[in-house]
Amino acid sequence: MTVLRKTRMPHRLVAALATTVALVVSVATPAQADGTSGGSNYYDGKDPVATGCNVNAGQIAARPIADRDTGQQVATIQIFYSWSCQSNWIRVTGNPYGGNTTKYISSSLGGWNSEWDAGYGSSYSMMVYAPGTTQINGEVTLWEPGINEYNWKAIGTFSL
Repeated sequence: MTVLRKTRMPHRLVAALATTVALVVSVATPAQADGTSGGSNYYDGKDPVATGCNVNAGQIAARPIADRDTGQQVATIQIFYSWSCQSNWIRVTGNPYGGNTTKYISSSLGGWNSEWDAGYGSSYSMMVYAPGTTQINGEVTLWEPGINEYNWKAIGTFSL
């Protein structure tokens, strides 16, 4: 009986690992990027306005979003931090293209959000829990609208 259990254990471990890898790959596909988030902390993937985290938050940094053809700044990434929720999120301002805005933010604690929305102007991401000096990273891509909607126009990144 003991020998039988020892031979089954590696098979169960391999099956569990294969399932985990398949799940991670399927969650990270671009087709499912709208509203996806990961992380096990309470504020990961939550709306800063709906939770009230925006009330005592402040902008801690800003980074440019540059046009891929000219290199000129066309929009801005604003990075916010909530002292009460100890979480970060980003806001994109000045999108001149009107196509999709893809926003990605992650923390060194494992929380992340990847989402998109369409239109001109501004939009913000959901939060990642990142207390104190926790490192956060992000990227914003602006896309061309219409029939060329899969043609990216501008990109901006940050690491704090």
